[in-house]
Amino acid sequence: MNAEVATDFRPFTSLTEQIADHLTQSIVTGALAPNERVQEQHVARALGVSRGSVREALLILERRHLIEIVPRRGALVSGLSRRQFDDLFDLLEVLYTMIGQKMATLWDEEDSVRFEHALADIAMAAEAGDVDAYAEACEAFLHEAMGLIRNRYLDAVVDSMLPLARRALHRLIQLDPDLLPAGVRSWQTWHEAMAAQDPQAVEQAVGRCFSRHRATLTRALDG
Repeated sequence: MNAEVATDFRPFTSLTEQIADHLTQSIVTGALAPNERVQEQHVARALGVSRGSVREALLILERRHLIEIVPRRGALVSGLSRRQFDDLFDLLEVLYTMIGQKMATLWDEEDSVRFEHALADIAMAAEAGDVDAYAEACEAFLHEAMGLIRNRYLDAVVDSMLPLARRALHRLIQLDPDLLPAGVRSWQTWHEAMAAQDPQAVEQAVGRCFSRHRATLTRALDG
């Protein structure tokens, strides 16, 4: 193969992935409610695509834990019970702690600049109250770390959970308007613990963040 041809390659997003991303955003923001049916025919007509493409997109949504495909009922938006939130937080806490502790062992001062840029974007989005921009900046921080860790299996697990994490974030902010500025402090503390190469401080920083999330849910349920 000619090397010049290879360098002309550009990554792209397939039609199926575009449909999946469109539906993901509708679920994340609550435009599609928990337990609501996602009808292939309606989606295909609204987006001007084939039902086959929609069907493939729904399989992506199922892998993202955003829908459940039920025999004879079709695709239903997954619920958001307290148990599901707890299960999600348990997993994310383990993943974020693992990422942070691995970064603590790999840390190089030259890494600080890229993370500081991500932290600045997180703070800017929080100040603007832009939930999606905040989520994107947080995900960019994570991807910077995972790019240095280079564990393909960890990458796959984290990427599969991020849409559900973003959906949970939208719901939590409805319950706790101060979550964004508090989140900025959490990411900054996490970064400082990694830079200090202190695995215990990483675990404590992540634990405090998810303790607040759980407390927010408890207050909402008790209220």
